Amino acid sequence: SCASCHTDNPAAQGKHAKTEKIIKPMAPAANPGRFTDAAKVAKWFKRNCNDVLERECSAQEKGDVMTYLMGVGSK
Repeated sequence: SCASCHTDNPAAQGKHAKTEKIIKPMAPAANPGRFTDAAKVAKWFKRNCNDVLERECSAQEKGDVMTYLMGVGSK
């Protein structure tokens, strides 16, 4: 699952399950630069969807993830 690297709190720092590389928070409230580069966003959605779901995510799934993350930590 996503939480295996990103933790169950998207506003917290995560760590890659295999490499132990630090992963900055997913939530823009905690990491304002998270979704500012469209090419990086597309690259990581492709890679992580394939790793977690063993397929590419649909536009609806990507939108659902973005909507959720945009709401984490916002008031």
